[in-house]
Amino acid sequence: AYNCLIHFYKRTLTRIMTEISMLPQEMIGKVFEYLSWPELGRAMMVCRSWKEVGEQPARWREFELVVTEKNFGDTDVIEKTLESERFSQVRHLILQVRLWRLEERIKSESDWLRQVRIMREIFRIVWRHPHTESMYILSFGDWYMDPEEMLVIPPKLKSLKVSKYNNLSAEQVQALFSGMKTQDALTHLEMIGQDFSEVDPDSLAIVVNNLKCVNISDSYLNFDQIQAIFSLLAQNSKLKELTISARTFRHLDITGINAVNLAVSVNKLQSLLLNCFTMTRDQLETVLRHVLLKSSLKKLVIGIPSDQFEEIIEEIPEELICEVVKKLDVFELVFDTIYDDEW
Repeated sequence: AYNCLIHFYKRTLTRIMTEISMLPQEMIGKVFEYLSWPELGRAMMVCRSWKEVGEQPARWREFELVVTEKNFGDTDVIEKTLESERFSQVRHLILQVRLWRLEERIKSESDWLRQVRIMREIFRIVWRHPHTESMYILSFGDWYMDPEEMLVIPPKLKSLKVSKYNNLSAEQVQALFSGMKTQDALTHLEMIGQDFSEVDPDSLAIVVNNLKCVNISDSYLNFDQIQAIFSLLAQNSKLKELTISARTFRHLDITGINAVNLAVSVNKLQSLLLNCFTMTRDQLETVLRHVLLKSSLKKLVIGIPSDQFEEIIEEIPEELICEVVKKLDVFELVFDTIYDDEW
């Protein structure tokens, strides 16, 4: 009886498979839309017809293509991958290289020079991919990124993230901001732990205020740059969300910014996380009073230096703080401490 059941099952399965294979490619494509990336990859191995359906570039646009040190044997591999039918229109690229793995391969100066040449060429290929809408440079090695290439931002790029594991040079940072000034598609920028101190304040302010979401936390900044950002924000800006903190051995003093101008700027945002800055009580109180008058804010987090925390909080009316808490979705005044050995 068991053998008969197995035989019946096989006959039924064969008939089902035959019927599925006769479906129009459009219908197979609809079924493929419900598959995960690994499932789609396995389905494409079933037959030539399914492979043709699965290979369609539009189906892989949202796939996150990760470039790692495993791809670095030959630059042709990267180029052919991005030119292949499957990945020719991919929109999301991640550069994630474990540099110590590359260093293991270097035995001589000629090996090093060859590695630099290969890595720079790979960066050029990836950076110039015409359909990229989001790029995350998680770890790549700043010496492999040519500033000349970075002057031209990919035309369709909407989101750029550079992690703190990439210590970009002043030349590279300036090249990026020069490129961003002339590229209109970008809306989201995250550059954590970078040195912006050499960037022209007006250029920095123009780029930041032309975006919708910016995170430049744990970064080297100066007073002129902060003042330029908030000054332009008060006038004409697309900026909605700003996360900003200064990476210094002491809190960056912004007490020189006019309290009313600062309050007007802050309340044009929807979200602000401000940390590692020294403010006056008048600046903070003016910002909070504007929240109750006319504000787009939904989230406000401000880090107050530890040596000023009690003094500032005690001088701000408790009822004002309570009203702001009611008005905003998120409101926090954070006890902010910088430890010298942290850097």
